[in-house]
Amino acid sequence: MNTLAQGIAEANARLKSLRARCSIEQRDSRLLLRGTFPPKPTAAREDWHRQRIFLKVNATPSGIGFAENEARKISALLDQGLFDWTPYLKQDDQILTLDQWIEKFKAYKLAQGIKQKTWESDYETAFKILENLEPDKAIAAISRITPNTRKRHRHCFVIAALFKFAGVAIDLKPYKGNYSPSTVKRRNIPTDAEIQDCYFKIKGTIWASAYGLLATYGIRPSELTKLDFSEMPVLIVSGTKSALSDRRVYPIYPEWVDLFELQNINLPRTQNTGDQASIQFAKYNIPFTPYDLRHAWAIRSMEFGLDLTIAAQQMGHTVQIHSQTYHKWISDRHHKQAFDRILAKPDRITPPIATSRLVLINGGV
Repeated sequence: MNTLAQGIAEANARLKSLRARCSIEQRDSRLLLRGTFPPKPTAAREDWHRQRIFLKVNATPSGIGFAENEARKISALLDQGLFDWTPYLKQDDQILTLDQWIEKFKAYKLAQGIKQKTWESDYETAFKILENLEPDKAIAAISRITPNTRKRHRHCFVIAALFKFAGVAIDLKPYKGNYSPSTVKRRNIPTDAEIQDCYFKIKGTIWASAYGLLATYGIRPSELTKLDFSEMPVLIVSGTKSALSDRRVYPIYPEWVDLFELQNINLPRTQNTGDQASIQFAKYNIPFTPYDLRHAWAIRSMEFGLDLTIAAQQMGHTVQIHSQTYHKWISDRHHKQAFDRILAKPDRITPPIATSRLVLINGGV
């Protein structure tokens, strides 16, 4: 038995153990599912009978994985009486284009429960670098992305998922790099005094309010177009790919709301605020990046003793990401400040009185 046939047999064994209602078959270079299904809408028969579902995926290890997942999904739909032939009706035998595969993959992912915003920001953006579903060309496009970056890591993940869905074998693991939140390059975070001073370099420009919001609330530069100011000085950030619901962010320095004139917001009219903010910071010779203001807010929240869970919620990410990404920037100064605050508490716990001292006080020898 060759490797491919063995893979199909193992997948069918797993399906049988789960009492799935269909199995995987290979026909030429393609995979299909075989089982007892209700009649097709166009069929003359009205009874359930043995039929085949053509998956339009190649007989590859990745294709087997997709077929197995599809068999499980179809079995669950059959059990619930929800199976619908529409997605599986036989199409013309023409080879699907890249755009057609992307549309099919989009429908598949949305049905899985991902949000439209997630599709647009994570998947659609990555697929723009593809010309077709040829592995060599995909690898060449990915190789042009800066190594060991979140962008390359994410592009490898979603492009590999698309190829797997289409039944085209591709191995992008060697190209992902070693990016993770814990390996992000250590930054020189500006002090609060530097942040205040640099505001006056940009005061009076169209980017002044943007700078003030980034500094005061630690939001992402890309979130400048997703803000609600109805509860100021509490800032409301509408749901994003990282936080699907709105979140409220408090200014750790309420005084900055006045200093940065955030009662009268005037933001630039651009949708690409992330890239534009970086360009403007360089234009006005600000010696740090827009994202450094976000990191400064995170560290400031620690210095002020804000609970880790609350800080993570206000920043719009998980506690795990918050810990991995920001705790490594806590310097000795921050540790000393935290320790000094503990020692300064009037009700702090003190050590017990030594037993030998008690004996002397009570007149012992």
